[in-house]
Amino acid sequence: MNELIDILNENEEWLMERILAYATVHDYTKYTSTLKEAWRLSISGLTRSITDEIGHHRTDISLNPDASFADDPVARFGITEARRHRERGIDIGMFLGLLKYYRRTYKELIAAAEADSSAKNLWDQFIEQCFDRIEIGLCSEWTKVPAAELIAQLQTRNREMTNEKNKYLTVFESQQDPIILLDRHNRIDNINKSAAELFLKSSEPGAQYYYLLEESYQRSEESGSEQDLEFFRHVAIEKLLPWLASEIRDFKADPHVKTRFEKVIAISGNDRYFSVKLSGMLDISKKYKGTIIHIEDRTLLRNAEKEREKLIADLKKALTEVRRLSGLLPICSFCKKIRDDKGYWSQLESYISEHSDAQFSHGLCPECLKEHYPEFVKKG
Repeated sequence: MNELIDILNENEEWLMERILAYATVHDYTKYTSTLKEAWRLSISGLTRSITDEIGHHRTDISLNPDASFADDPVARFGITEARRHRERGIDIGMFLGLLKYYRRTYKELIAAAEADSSAKNLWDQFIEQCFDRIEIGLCSEWTKVPAAELIAQLQTRNREMTNEKNKYLTVFESQQDPIILLDRHNRIDNINKSAAELFLKSSEPGAQYYYLLEESYQRSEESGSEQDLEFFRHVAIEKLLPWLASEIRDFKADPHVKTRFEKVIAISGNDRYFSVKLSGMLDISKKYKGTIIHIEDRTLLRNAEKEREKLIADLKKALTEVRRLSGLLPICSFCKKIRDDKGYWSQLESYISEHSDAQFSHGLCPECLKEHYPEFVKKG
């Protein structure tokens, strides 16, 4: 039996993948968790209860009229799971149906184990008895609750689930970057406040979610058609963001295409720079085969980069102009001509004009005026 414990503990991943495959094929995943960790925990909890049963040093746990389940680990597992799933509104028939596939999964693991037939027969019988006791514990707990108490439990659980939904909706709406959720048909399922402000000119958090929800209820009551309701609740991405339509189609067709890219879009007459990231939803149940669009508005950053580039260019130009007249300039002591780097002598004004933006206009200083045109100098 210790070898059975090792087999169960070492094959947790195999058991999880196997039960998930059964749940997917037989359509149980539409009511189960989308995250892998939840499935792993269900396997680890079930395995732990079975190995705890072995720890009681019992290899034969056959049922009998006087059997007690008070100190039975596997029965307690069934009782605990009954309480959890009953409060979530799961039907007992639905839960027992999926539990049958858990039983089959564990039995298939034993059948594939490398061990002699006598050991495998013992393990198989033990697993059968464990699941029998789990089902009895589950059924006895599930059916003993009065209707009034069951309704109260469901109401409490619904309030908790509503609060949980509101928490994650608040987190979604609080994101500074625009985020849009698409369903498997590339229709908009939800859009956060930042995206609504940018693309819908709406500034109320949750406006998109609650508006669509309220309108859906009204339309559903008027038409009575679930298909019509489903159509109304979603808007095609091509209508809201036509500039993303081709990239999204390519991503849905091949998840290995580029998922990060930049776009320049004119909004209200001004160019806006966006960095866009596309990702698929982490859903192993395959209920939500949608796309998450994460948009980072880089307009301010790009404008700042442009300003910085312009400033650097201006500084480089100014530095170049300064350097053109820097250093030692050979100048004649008498005629004041300047020798350039090629050995030619040029008039001072010609050299400066060629090596800067300065331009010369001619005039006379007071000393030259006295020397050359004394008649124009006032006496006294």
